[in-house]
Amino acid sequence: MEKILRSYQGDENYIFVSYAHKDKDLVYPLIRTMQENGYNVWFDEDITPASEFTEYIAENLLRSAFFIAMITPQYLASHYCRHELNYACNQNKKRLLIYLEKVTLTPGLQMMTTDQQAILKYRYPDISYFYDKLFHSNGIDICKSQSIRFYSDDAADNAFEIENGVLKKYHGDANAVVIPDGVTSIGDFAFQNCESLTAVKIADSVTSIGNFAFWGCGALASVYIPDGVTSIGDGTFQTCDALAAIDIPESVMHLGRCAFNINTRTSTPTPISPITDFEIENGVLKKYLGKSKTVVIPEGVVTSIGDEAFILRRSIKSIYIPNGITNIKHEAFKWCDSLESIHIPKSVTSIGGEAFWGCESLTSIEIPNNVTSIKDAAFSCCKALTAIKIPDSVTSIGDAAFGGCESLTSIEIPNSVTSIGGKAFWRCESLTSIEIPNNVTSIGDSAFWGCKSLTSIEIPDSVTSIGDYTFTWCESLTSIVIPDGVTSIGKEAFACCKALTSIEIPDSVTSIGDEAFSGCNSLKLVKIPRNAIIGESAFPPDTKIIRI
Repeated sequence: MEKILRSYQGDENYIFVSYAHKDKDLVYPLIRTMQENGYNVWFDEDITPASEFTEYIAENLLRSAFFIAMITPQYLASHYCRHELNYACNQNKKRLLIYLEKVTLTPGLQMMTTDQQAILKYRYPDISYFYDKLFHSNGIDICKSQSIRFYSDDAADNAFEIENGVLKKYHGDANAVVIPDGVTSIGDFAFQNCESLTAVKIADSVTSIGNFAFWGCGALASVYIPDGVTSIGDGTFQTCDALAAIDIPESVMHLGRCAFNINTRTSTPTPISPITDFEIENGVLKKYLGKSKTVVIPEGVVTSIGDEAFILRRSIKSIYIPNGITNIKHEAFKWCDSLESIHIPKSVTSIGGEAFWGCESLTSIEIPNNVTSIKDAAFSCCKALTAIKIPDSVTSIGDAAFGGCESLTSIEIPNSVTSIGGKAFWRCESLTSIEIPNNVTSIGDSAFWGCKSLTSIEIPDSVTSIGDYTFTWCESLTSIVIPDGVTSIGKEAFACCKALTSIEIPDSVTSIGDEAFSGCNSLKLVKIPRNAIIGESAFPPDTKIIRI
């Protein structure tokens, strides 16, 4: 079997691979992939056992930072392999056992390997899952190379056709290729149908990779993309069937359509969506055109998310908004009813009316500190939203801002808020308590209508009026104190508060609206200021009213 990469001989931390030579057809592809993914790996490369062999092996094992044993029946039958495993245990090396085949350990080996890391590779039909587990094993990262070392017999200058910094065409047939320093871009179709190519290291000088640059490289299993790359073209790695995973640097701002095979996993904190999935005009994202369940808006291209940009995109589950976007406009995400998570950056200062109306799968959201107002119906009918913290920068909560958030159990309103709009928390049926801050001067009509789990509420002294229907159908509310500054209680303000047994109405109240306390059948006695005007059917018929 051809060895693409040689055993590591440098001074950095490295992995010692212990294996039976009879298993090399199973082991070498794993070693190759580890090296192509940036790990320093030492293995004995078919050394014939001799008197100096034991010393040579022991010296390299002793210097290693991590030990991997490739377990098979042949491995267990080899006394050389078992000596290596024994020595690694005695030297307390960080170690991992990879079971290439199902085996039965002897009692002694079972005792020796108890509590050690192990991966049962034979149980992974999808090799990508095995490598994902391998590369996330505890301690292996200490052997990550500072610079990936590719070995290629094809180093001739004429392998690359380069013109003005553009790699126009690769004419070689090497398995692993290092693109020369000085190349600034890889041209369209540059490596098309290079069927022998298995690994590529792209030079740090490269900033763009062209359309279909690696199309048809079916054996390509490892690609290193440097941080300076900002653009990856259409279909760049399409039909690269062996490419199970790839790291995309944060510098990438443009990702073309179908850049990767559908089965290729992209690993990056913000996996960029193709720029062609968005209609963008003068920095405004006018419309999302894609069909992905996960959407990441490109950084540095968009400054504002426009009206109805994602409206009725029912399949979207996750959205990442990058830093630099300042506005989310009217109905931007309305009726994205599968949306489960969204990242809103600190740069956002404004969230428009009905922006998240009907996002009924959204369970939580963090509003950035620079937002000053929550506009009308911004989060209406977010039925799965359970908790939310409003930042100190917000001064007003608009009409129906959280109306119909029936799973909302708690909310923190900061002291900066001065007004709560009508229907702001309408039908928040799971809300059990809320503290209205001291600076609030007005609570809009129907603000807490239908909050049937609300058991207590404290109205601050700053409030001067309680609007119509404000606490209607708050049927678990048992008592309430109306502060001295209130002059009027609106129509049906506390109607159908069935558990309400007591209420204090201060001397400042001059009017009580029609049916203000109708349906409050547990309310037996109320003291009312002598000069207050009482509306029609303001109290249940059997409530005793005392003028004071």
